[in-house]
Amino acid sequence: MRNRNSFISPFAFTFLCILSLQISLSSCAGKEEQPTAPAIAPVPVPQPQDATGENTDLACSYFYFLWGTHAESNKKYSEAQEAYEKALICDPEADYILKKLPVLLIKMGKQQAAAQWLREATKKNPNDIDSQLLLARLDINSGDMNEAIQIYEKILELAPDNSTVRLRLGYLYSQQGRYKEGEKTIKILLTKDPNSYFALLYLARLAIQSADYDTAATLYEKILLQNWSPELVYEMAEFYGMREQYKRVEQLYASILAKEPENEQAALGRVHALLLIDQGKEALAELTRIRALSSNPTDIDLISSRILIRMQNFDKANALLEKILARDESSAARYMLAVIRYEQKKQEAALAHLRKINHNDKEFENSIALQTKILSELKRTPEAITLLKKLIESASRRQPLYYSLLSGIYVTQNQLASGHEILSKGIERYPDNVQLFFEYGLLLEQEGKQNEAISSMEKVIELQSDHVEALNYLGYTWADNNVHLEKALEYIKKAIALKPDNGYILDSLGWVYFHMGDLEKARIELEHAIALEPDDPYIQEHMGDIYQRSGQKKKALNAYRKAKELFKEQNLQEKIQQKIDEIE
Repeated sequence: MRNRNSFISPFAFTFLCILSLQISLSSCAGKEEQPTAPAIAPVPVPQPQDATGENTDLACSYFYFLWGTHAESNKKYSEAQEAYEKALICDPEADYILKKLPVLLIKMGKQQAAAQWLREATKKNPNDIDSQLLLARLDINSGDMNEAIQIYEKILELAPDNSTVRLRLGYLYSQQGRYKEGEKTIKILLTKDPNSYFALLYLARLAIQSADYDTAATLYEKILLQNWSPELVYEMAEFYGMREQYKRVEQLYASILAKEPENEQAALGRVHALLLIDQGKEALAELTRIRALSSNPTDIDLISSRILIRMQNFDKANALLEKILARDESSAARYMLAVIRYEQKKQEAALAHLRKINHNDKEFENSIALQTKILSELKRTPEAITLLKKLIESASRRQPLYYSLLSGIYVTQNQLASGHEILSKGIERYPDNVQLFFEYGLLLEQEGKQNEAISSMEKVIELQSDHVEALNYLGYTWADNNVHLEKALEYIKKAIALKPDNGYILDSLGWVYFHMGDLEKARIELEHAIALEPDDPYIQEHMGDIYQRSGQKKKALNAYRKAKELFKEQNLQEKIQQKIDEIE
């Protein structure tokens, strides 16, 4: 049964409603002629209709819907909300309004109210995927990942082929450390499309999060063959850079330059990679090429100066830096000139440049570090201590680095207690600083407080799970004490994945295998370590221990004799000699 407005044709009613949008919010009732100007007469606010829908007033609902959209387009959000709510009174089942209102509430910053609307809507209509997607997004924004995961899981039950939802769900799993579930969820996409770009990319990122770097590399290379893009290349360059595979980094940046020769970002990335593989001349050539195209030639000159200094071509670097300073004051140029003067044994001249660097300049911390080094070498340690203490006492200038530098001075003077105190104060002020905790751990080790050192290194891992040196320290220390060997192996393998060609970490890996009783694996890793670091006496000693344990006495003797030759401390030489004597 229709109500009192059912006699109005849809076109006439719509026209009347549009006209009435220019008047204040009211019902679409009849109008009364007045002597002056026409006006819309107010009518009572519509009341809720019968739940059966028999009294649903579609015309009334559409009027308020039009009113609301007009108000919303004019950013009159409160007025729009009121109109939409009245439209729902006229027609509680109006799907188009039920979808519109939560979006409006989000615009108004009423996320919780929008979420509540959506939860009610999805209860009434559990097949409404659009509302569920919006609700999941609100849950993610509010940090409720578990709710979002449950919503995405329900959506996939309704629409298992929804690749977007599957990717989002896999990502959320990974954010919670549920890597296997994330991998399983996304791999389903590959059953239908083995070359799915986004699925492969997400799996590569998941592999990185779970420290499976070899798998990540394989996936990245597969994606690159099928979907080359600068964005992907940049991401891969960052990944390989993290693993210290700089040759591959250089190749990736070169691939961008082959297509975009004027791409300065790629050119500078390639320069950095060339430097890391000791190809300074090639790096300079690339800088010379890009300088003519750059909008910041001074920045290019500064980079060239750094390379020339690294190549110890001080005259060319000096000339370039002096030209920069002739054009404009540059703290970067000042710092590099100080480095040149230091390398030329002109310490006072170096200090003169360093003292002209302002505390607001980016190079200020480095300038303090170099000043500290120079003053210590000039036997002016009290001056360095005064400088650092003054900086630490200044609330506007203090930095974690200054605590490290001051502690280092005390340690070199064998004042371990003072060094300990300074680092403790630094950690108290900067409780989330990774470097302070790492240096504190090393100092505790030096003080013979190994358990406390381990705790400090565990804090480092808590703050930065991929801190290679802390991973190596913990893995090696546990192995040396023959405890937590499985966890030690896990940590060392993670460190190796990050730095695969580091001889010291390979030595730690071999040492873990040695204590686990796997002498063959230990031998392989130690031989690899020696190939990378042949002059490290500890690695040679470990190699001797492995040979001796496996019954290869001649090889053990050779390794021990090499270790004794490399050790400089008499007590360590005597220790090795005892091992030699036991065999002979």
